Amino acid sequence: MYFDRINTTICALATAKGSSIGIIRVSGKKAFEIAGKLTGKTNFEHKKADFVKIFDGEKVVEKCLILTFHAPFSFTGEDVAEFHVHGAAENASEIMKLILKNGAIPALKGEFSFRAVLNSKMNVDEAIALNTVITSENPFSTELSRKAAFEKNPLEKLNDLIPQWEYFHTLATAVVDFPDQVSTDIDFEKLKDLIKRSNLDISKVLANSEALSRLLDYHIVILGKPNVGKSSLFNILIERDRAIVADLPGTTRDYISETFYAKGFQALLTDSAGLRIASSEVEAKGIEKSRNLLEKGDLLILVFDGSKPLDLEDLELLRETCMKPRLLVKNKCDFAQAENPELDGAIEISCKEGRGIDVLIDKICENIEKNMPDKNEAIFFSDWQKKKAEEILDKMEELKVYLNSDQIEIILFFISEIFNGIRDLAGDLTSHDVYEQIFGGFCLGK
Repeated sequence: MYFDRINTTICALATAKGSSIGIIRVSGKKAFEIAGKLTGKTNFEHKKADFVKIFDGEKVVEKCLILTFHAPFSFTGEDVAEFHVHGAAENASEIMKLILKNGAIPALKGEFSFRAVLNSKMNVDEAIALNTVITSENPFSTELSRKAAFEKNPLEKLNDLIPQWEYFHTLATAVVDFPDQVSTDIDFEKLKDLIKRSNLDISKVLANSEALSRLLDYHIVILGKPNVGKSSLFNILIERDRAIVADLPGTTRDYISETFYAKGFQALLTDSAGLRIASSEVEAKGIEKSRNLLEKGDLLILVFDGSKPLDLEDLELLRETCMKPRLLVKNKCDFAQAENPELDGAIEISCKEGRGIDVLIDKICENIEKNMPDKNEAIFFSDWQKKKAEEILDKMEELKVYLNSDQIEIILFFISEIFNGIRDLAGDLTSHDVYEQIFGGFCLGK
C-alpha cells in the first residue's frame, strides 16, 4: 500500500487535537503547487518561514506561518510545506480539506517516516526509535529511544552478521542448484559457530528489550491490614489526596492505581483493600482483588502498624509474600514502638509527620533500578522487531537439528529464512509487506 502511493502528495495534521497551534505537513511533488494555490505565493525558499494568508476562493480563512523545505533536504527527502495554523481542531480540519481539494491525499500512519526511510533520510531502526520518542510517556524509555534515534544506532552491529550468513546462503544455494559444479562443501562447524554467535547477539538485545517492557509495566502494590496507613502512604507517594483516609477500618473496598514518579523513574502504584477477614460481601471482593494484586506486583510494600504487636494476619502476610520482592514498612513511628523482631530492618515511617518517606522512596527506586535494561546495549522498540528476533532464534534452533544431515534443501531453507530475517532486523528490509507491518503501527502525521 505504501509503495503504491510514493508518487502522490500526502498531508496530515502533525500535532495533537486541542493544541493551540496546528502543524499541517504536506509532502510530495505537488507540495509547493498546493501551497501556491492556497496562498497565492509563487516562490518558496528552502528553510524559510513566511507569514501568509490562506484563501478559499476570495475569502481569507487563515493568517499563518508556512515553512518550506526543498527536496532532498527535508524530513521525508521530498518537497515539504508545513502550515502552522491557529489551533489543531476545527480550523485545522477546514484547512486540511482545502489542501486535499487542491491535490493532496490523506497520509497513512507513519507514511512520512516511511518516505524518509525510502529516501535514505534515516534507517528503519532510527524511525522505530523516533516513533518511540514521540509516543513514550516514560522518561527512561524516552532517554533510550532518543539515543537510538539521534546517536549511533546500537543495532548496527547486527549488520556484521549479514555477510557471514550471506556466504552460507550463497554456498548452500549453489550446492542445491548446481551440485555437479560445486566442489566446496559447507563447513558445518563454522556454521555452528555462526549460529552460536548470532544467537548470543540477538538474545542479548531481546533480553534487554524485555527488561525495558517490564520496566514500562512496573507495578508497585501497597499491602497490609486495614487502618495501618496504606492509603495515607499512597497519597504521600503520589503527592496528592487520591485515596480516602479514615480511622474506620475497611474504608478502601477496592484498589486504586495512580502513576508514581521519583528520581526519573515511573511506575504504577496501587493502594489495595486491607487484607483481613471480610465483614461484608463488598469488602470480600476487594480483599480478593488485593490477593490477586499480590501475585502480579513487581514490588510489594507491606505496611504494618509499628506501635502494635504483630497478629496472625500480619504474620500470614509476611509468610505469603516471603518469595516476592518486597519492602517492609513500619508506620506510626511517632508512637512508642512494639517489640516485633519479625520486622527487624523494616523502614520506619510516619505518614502523619512525613518521617522516613525519603528513605522509602530511595528503596523503591533502588528496586526499580534493578530491573532497568542496559543503556549501552541495543533495544528493540517495536513488537515487530521482538517477534522477528524470536522467529530467527527459533529458526536457528531448527537449523541445528538438520546440520550434518544430507537434507541440504531443508538446510538451505532455514539458512535463507535466518539470512533474510537478520537483514530485516538490521533494517535491510526484504519485502514490501514488512514496511506495512512496521509503519502501520506509527502515529498519524509522522
